Amino acid sequence: MLYPVLNFLAEQMNLYIDQVKSDADTIASPVAVLDNIARLSEDDLESKNNILLSLVNISEETTMKNDPGHVIMNNDLVKYDNPPVNLNLSLLVTSCMTNYDHALIYLSHVITFFQGKHIFTRQNSVTQVDGLPEAFKIVLDLQTLTMEQVNYLWSTLGGKQHPFACYKARILQLERDSTVETRGVIRQVRIKNSGV
Repeated sequence: MLYPVLNFLAEQMNLYIDQVKSDADTIASPVAVLDNIARLSEDDLESKNNILLSLVNISEETTMKNDPGHVIMNNDLVKYDNPPVNLNLSLLVTSCMTNYDHALIYLSHVITFFQGKHIFTRQNSVTQVDGLPEAFKIVLDLQTLTMEQVNYLWSTLGGKQHPFACYKARILQLERDSTVETRGVIRQVRIKNSGV
């Protein structure tokens, strides 16, 4: 599910960028690509003309752990499942352009896009990406990093800082169809007196 979601977000960015970029712009489509910025050398980054979307962290949404873990299927059966894992993804959107002006312009396009549309569902998005669940919902929030966090982030990634924005994508729900147990519904409790 991680790959389809990130691929979907890159696709959505490209649809918007294709609408707003000028005809005089020579940057080829697709502009937004899914790539691990930590694996690219500085020479590779300088030769790119792309917006890179990279996953930099995964965290569990602990407030969503209140799922009871069972579903009453009908009047006769209760299905017990392990509760789904709800994830938050920290996404790094980096503008790697040979021209610094273009880097800022395209990063502005991305920020404007996510400001105008920060909730993505099947109903409000046209997509060609396979593997997305029928009822997916992705909410993106811009994260503000301190200078210290920015320093740690780019030191960890092993490169020089480029124009970037960091977003938190919430809530990505992962669930495997793994029924633990199915049994009948308890309808009555009887207390047996032991006669003591």
